[in-house]
Amino acid sequence: MNLKFLALFGWLAITGSLAAQSTGKQGNDLTNCSKYQSNYQNFYQQGDFRSAMPWWILAQQACPGSSKILYIHGAKMFEEKIDKEEDTRKRTLLIDSLLWVYDCRIKYFSDDPWSPRGYLLGLKGTAIQKYRRQDYQKSYAILGESLRLMGLQSSAPVALIYMQASQQLYKDSVLEAREVVSDYEMLSEILANRLEKNPDDLNFKLVKEQIDNYFTGSGAATCETLSKIYGPLLSGKKKDTEWLKKAARQMKRAGCAGSDLCIEISETLFTLEPTAESAHDLGLILMKREENGKASQYLQNAIELGKKSDQLADYYYDLSNLTFTKLKNYEKARALSVKAIKTRPNWGKPYLLIGQIYTAAHGEISSDPWQQATVLWAAVDKYVKAKSVDPEVADEANQLINKISDHFPDQDMIASRSLRDGDSYTVGGWIKETTRVRSKKS
Repeated sequence: MNLKFLALFGWLAITGSLAAQSTGKQGNDLTNCSKYQSNYQNFYQQGDFRSAMPWWILAQQACPGSSKILYIHGAKMFEEKIDKEEDTRKRTLLIDSLLWVYDCRIKYFSDDPWSPRGYLLGLKGTAIQKYRRQDYQKSYAILGESLRLMGLQSSAPVALIYMQASQQLYKDSVLEAREVVSDYEMLSEILANRLEKNPDDLNFKLVKEQIDNYFTGSGAATCETLSKIYGPLLSGKKKDTEWLKKAARQMKRAGCAGSDLCIEISETLFTLEPTAESAHDLGLILMKREENGKASQYLQNAIELGKKSDQLADYYYDLSNLTFTKLKNYEKARALSVKAIKTRPNWGKPYLLIGQIYTAAHGEISSDPWQQATVLWAAVDKYVKAKSVDPEVADEANQLINKISDHFPDQDMIASRSLRDGDSYTVGGWIKETTRVRSKKS
């Protein structure tokens, strides 16, 4: 192998007779070792890798186990040459040489506590993926061993490249969907652990997002596939909160949140570990499935469990929306929106919802057309308030105002009651809001 290096770079003045001199970890040519290392390092430090390489080879032959720095420098020099080489045959030899450098470092320094075997395999697997992308199966195997050895200490690049390889091998029909799911679960555990220890680690945050995208885009994460994997296991995992969380997370990411299995998993998890967030998620899912009674109960659970949550206003709002749109209990829906407003005063959506509740209810307040029309004034008040506290809802508020303005009483109807535009007026029924008179514009 070393003779190929010399021939490749034309360093013919240096013979390969030293190749067999070293024995053991340190080698037996320690006198020349010091000289060769000194010579290559002088050139290396100057950035003259072409002149450094022949001396580096002789140093490696003389004392292959002398220092891990020898292989760190060697890898850097070979990578630079690979990046510059355009000849396909020479580039292939250079890549072989780089991988050989990693093999040597693994052979002599895999017991280094700062860069153990698992770490070194990660470097080798990454190099294969970088320079020989077609060798997905080889890099996948090497990186897989690295991940198993390093466990929760695995690096972000190794995790990312492993998921890339897993995705590609699934597309090539080398891996089954179950194996890709297993790979993703392993990586998710590693990333979750790292982010738990350091939530602000931007590198791991970005890698997590990319890994999620690779998994989702692999085609392995289908509802059918996940149901076949998790369905048979559920009966034996109903007390395993970590498994339930993992399965629910996977299914939701794959767009299966509304499936029977995902709901069963989520409900099982909720009984073991009830949280406001999980209750809220279940409520929204069940609402979409028109299971309104159960949805209402879970949203109420979210409120009870989330009294100190930053999302409490959302919980009130969503239950108000369900109570209004699905259960048609307008007065209760308003009360819930009022609580959402008290929890988050500068949020416009609850005001909009109350306006919509009034609009929907105006025909039921009374059989008198006048009384019905006055309810719309109260609805407009809520729309105006919504855009005053929350500019983000202004466009929607204006559209809603324009939609009902044509249904205001006309001037004659207002005058017949000795009223005029701008007068104060209290709306009857359960609404009991004081508003102002508005006439329909001609």
